[in-house]
Amino acid sequence: MTAVCDTGPLIALAKVDLTSALAALFGSVAVPPAVYRELMAKSGPEASVIDAALATFVQVAAPSREAPRILQALGPGECSAIALALELGVPLIIDDKAGRSMARSLGLSVTGTVGVVVAAHGAGLVRDVRVALTAMRDNGYYFTDHVIDEAARMAENLGP
Repeated sequence: MTAVCDTGPLIALAKVDLTSALAALFGSVAVPPAVYRELMAKSGPEASVIDAALATFVQVAAPSREAPRILQALGPGECSAIALALELGVPLIIDDKAGRSMARSLGLSVTGTVGVVVAAHGAGLVRDVRVALTAMRDNGYYFTDHVIDEAARMAENLGP
């Protein structure tokens, strides 16, 4: 199954070398050109992990039609990621609150970085959700303690 991913989740997962969880959970991931440009602007230590993902399971794909007007209030990455997910009829991985809300209102299945990490734990790909999310936070991708606690509780219910 394919998914479309916005910039933030790819960067967050790359910060702790967990982009492979996307490949394991979704098979392939599509990103629109606007997200690709945002990813290419990254110059931190996660850049090489992003490059490896782009060379293997992340493909750049442009939506064939213009995004619905309602999405124009979002940033270019969020707007085009939602448009591409709508066009392909696949889940969307996005952390931006307004983008998530808009995508859900358009009928998309939505998850974010935390959801990917919890699902990866359930699939036996991540040993400790709390450790993974705290490492992301320590590397500059912000999650509140409450979000990390909730994710850890969700993961406990999944097993491994």
